[in-house]
Amino acid sequence: MGAPFYPSSPLTIEKMLTLAGVTSESIVYDLGCGNGDIVVSAARDYNARKAVGIEQNKRLCSIALRRTRHLKNAIITNANYDDVNLSEANIVTLYQSASENARLKRKLLEELSEGSKVVSHDFGIPGWRPMEFQTFKEGHHSARVIVYVIGSHTPL
Repeated sequence: MGAPFYPSSPLTIEKMLTLAGVTSESIVYDLGCGNGDIVVSAARDYNARKAVGIEQNKRLCSIALRRTRHLKNAIITNANYDDVNLSEANIVTLYQSASENARLKRKLLEELSEGSKVVSHDFGIPGWRPMEFQTFKEGHHSARVIVYVIGSHTPL
């Protein structure tokens, strides 16, 4: 399920959370949180009300748990994100493949409220029009951050 773990850089995480508009009112869910980098940043640097990481790989989950144990507003769950209800989230972050993003469309539309944001690193969500899109250089590579708003150009 999903993509192999490849961590997002600090610059990409900053762009994702900034473009998403994370504030102290945000409830951020990171689907496939890996080592917890996005959860840590959302909770610590952006003071999100709640930052939740979902990771099915037990080894990565234990790393994320260790990294977030001192953050009261961070939760790491060892689960398949298909089995987790996303309805409390108002921001969801993803670094999945394009095909996995396409597969997730129905879940995102069914569980997220209108106005919730979905922020994807590198891979778009087929058929959805982004609210914001930013490409930037990181060393010798380019990265993309794509922001979607549920209810705004997000057909199934």
